[in-house]
Amino acid sequence: MAFPMGILWPDLKHQFALFPRSFNYLLGIITTIFVHKDLEHLSSNYLPFFVAIIGLFYFYKNIALKVTLIAHLGTGILTWCFARSAFHIGASGMVYALVFFVVISGVIRKNKKLSVFALICLVFQSGLIWGVFPLEESISWESHLIGGIVGSFLAIAYRHQGPQNHEPIYEGEASAQEDEYLNL
Repeated sequence: MAFPMGILWPDLKHQFALFPRSFNYLLGIITTIFVHKDLEHLSSNYLPFFVAIIGLFYFYKNIALKVTLIAHLGTGILTWCFARSAFHIGASGMVYALVFFVVISGVIRKNKKLSVFALICLVFQSGLIWGVFPLEESISWESHLIGGIVGSFLAIAYRHQGPQNHEPIYEGEASAQEDEYLNL
């Protein structure tokens, strides 16, 4: 269970944070998702995280664990390598990776259930688009952007694994598929 370490133990907030290109904060690649500024920061990360992770393990059973681990480590490593020199805390980079995976994957697969799930994830992560821009200095927009890139890459890389489209979304697709079937 994650908790806002910064509230309970202020000295631990920076110890477990991610600080780019500093080997003293290399552990932050793994631990930063458990460190939050306050309860508001914690809730803004974990509500969309739980929605995305539950759906990920429900719809993408065979690849959910791989996607989750790669999203976490990939986002952490790339943030450590490329983000600005500042303390980065929170799980939002990983959340962005998971939500982008779900959204891009739903679009690529043209699956009704996945598309509905993607919309639900977007509702819980309402600031998805604006979060990748440097609008506030205190927000790690870099981890958001990197998470979005990692999630998009994973959706494309795993497009042939997991649930596929078995039913047409549009009526025109159904008649085209029926015509093709009848011509065999």
